[in-house]
Amino acid sequence: MEKNLLAIPDLCTGCNRCTYICSALKEGQFRPSMARLHINNFSLNGYSVQSVCFHCPKPDCLKACPEEAISKNAETGVVLVDREKCTGCGECVTACPYGMINLDEEQLAYKCDLCGGDPSCVKECEFGALLFQEPDKDLRKLRGQQMKQRAESGEPEDKRYQLGKSIMAAARKE
Repeated sequence: MEKNLLAIPDLCTGCNRCTYICSALKEGQFRPSMARLHINNFSLNGYSVQSVCFHCPKPDCLKACPEEAISKNAETGVVLVDREKCTGCGECVTACPYGMINLDEEQLAYKCDLCGGDPSCVKECEFGALLFQEPDKDLRKLRGQQMKQRAESGEPEDKRYQLGKSIMAAARKE
């Protein structure tokens, strides 16, 4: 069974340590805006929600890419961008309902690659708000609930914001 990156929003403090380590490792500098995951801080409501790439079973970004620059590893389930093939058309950015794929300064797509199977964001989160493991029944249910919170339009930031609001609204109804 493949491992999943899972966000446990009730445990997120909004510290952004995960985004700092991600951007440092991937970009060589502390730039949370370039991290492969994001924190939505709802300070007036008293909570923060992580936005992580779900490495979808049937990725919309993969289907949308006209250059076949996005692939899914059949063994690990990781969805990857081949920057050598990417032309920067942005179709994948538009297609992702979670806002988890972006274009960088070179107009090339980038997204979470799970750090080759050992996500640094998970190691950096001392609160246990990020997990990388084979999901049990409860974690599969949580992931499924989070994946239902799709945005059909908007910029990646808007999609992540809506995802965060929807995830917390759904969690609080239970």
